[in-house]
Amino acid sequence: MNASQDLLELAGAFLSRHEIDTYVVGGAVRDRFLSSSSRRETCVGDIDLLVTSPIMDVVDQLAKESGAKTIVLDEERGFIRLLDPENDLIWLDIAESNGDVEGDLARRDFTINAMAVHISDWVSSSQESLSIDVVIDNHGGVRDIHQRVIRETVSGNLSVDPVRMFRAVRFATQFEFEIDPATASVISNNRKRLENSSPERGRDEFCNLMMTHRPEWGIRQLDHLGLLGILLPELTKGRDFVQPGMHYYDVMEHGLHSLEVGARLMDSNRRSHDPILRHVPWCGEFDNYFRGIVGNGQSRGTILKMVAMLHDIGKPGTMTQEPPSTKAPNGRTRFLGHGEYGAKMATDFLTRLRCSRQLISHVSVMIEEHLRPFQMSSGWDTPTDRAIFRYFRDVSPVALDTVMLSVCDYAATSGPLLNVVDFKRYSAMLSDILARGLEPESEPTAEDLLLNGHQVQERFGLHPGPEIGRLLGALRTGESLGAVRTKSEAYELLARLIGRAASRRGRP
Repeated sequence: MNASQDLLELAGAFLSRHEIDTYVVGGAVRDRFLSSSSRRETCVGDIDLLVTSPIMDVVDQLAKESGAKTIVLDEERGFIRLLDPENDLIWLDIAESNGDVEGDLARRDFTINAMAVHISDWVSSSQESLSIDVVIDNHGGVRDIHQRVIRETVSGNLSVDPVRMFRAVRFATQFEFEIDPATASVISNNRKRLENSSPERGRDEFCNLMMTHRPEWGIRQLDHLGLLGILLPELTKGRDFVQPGMHYYDVMEHGLHSLEVGARLMDSNRRSHDPILRHVPWCGEFDNYFRGIVGNGQSRGTILKMVAMLHDIGKPGTMTQEPPSTKAPNGRTRFLGHGEYGAKMATDFLTRLRCSRQLISHVSVMIEEHLRPFQMSSGWDTPTDRAIFRYFRDVSPVALDTVMLSVCDYAATSGPLLNVVDFKRYSAMLSDILARGLEPESEPTAEDLLLNGHQVQERFGLHPGPEIGRLLGALRTGESLGAVRTKSEAYELLARLIGRAASRRGRP
């Protein structure tokens, strides 16, 4: 018996003794039928209980007898969370029914979520497949799971809660279902209601969509239903915005294909079997790294996919056309500053969704610096140690993330015309950058600094000696902290240090 089952049985036994009728409802029931076919990563604590009698009167006694911790989430609605005493990642959510169980199920969003099982039947069948006979399913949820369809439970349930329209797309994406045509029409006809929905809940659905294994499909579904332009108009501005040169897709399509590459890259099984991505420099530690949480509970891997989609949204707003020249008879199209502009647009979008400052900063730096890995060398030349040092200095703590973003960008640029040999060469260059940049003790030597000892001596009329070493050490610190980025700033820093030293010695 696992820990979540222990907690469920303890709660069930207590509620039974107090003659409180209890049902397992919603996603847990759905997932029992999906178990073998769904790709969903189900949280061990993702079980909701519905009780048909008041729960608040016995909440303290429940905690005492079960040994679990209780959190009152909504006293007025009778909504509590029961936490396992040894593991806060295991919990049960218990809610009072506003009426009978059938009425509660009728108010739920989709048929696949509108099923219930009495807790005694659930516990007795915990090690077996769930029998349809014990399921309360008045709306055809089991049928729709078998037919792989997302269907509105009762007409009007989506329009009263617009975020549910977003959830329809997220569930379809997550489970590889299709949205029922009638439900899709309801969503399209009511899409404007999403403008006034909860930003926080919209954020959660967007992030959950990004967590799936095929987020690009979900984004296309949002677009098909008319929701994308409401949620993320910054992305739709790139539709049909043609890019010159090596780009196969318009700006919006490039972003969606980059997202698709990112989803494959963050899936260890797909990555290792992918004929292109298996050439990407990767080590075992990277898997744990990209599972690390950044902000709003989102992992680096999820955020990488998000940024892969958004990294070029600044292009439509920064395009300039240079006049014809000898080298470019038709003129040259440029997107100067599109990284910085795109970072601002992404910040605006994430701020609307009430994302944390940490998540916004993470995304902003990656978009602003997304060209840096590609620009660190000329052609296929090996990047210099100084270029690598400056990259990790400037882009930390998202240097590795931005290298992998560069993989998504590069792989999506040429579309079906991608040259595998060139991609392998690019991956080899990135491997070299990571190997040298992630080395322990990778602090720059004197040769990596903006100035060397001879330049310092010549500029300030100094003689060889310990003072040169002291000045170079200060310069190294300044560069490492990001306070010194150019030669002029380096000379200014050293001039101040020399001036202070002279003052202390009493020189004029």
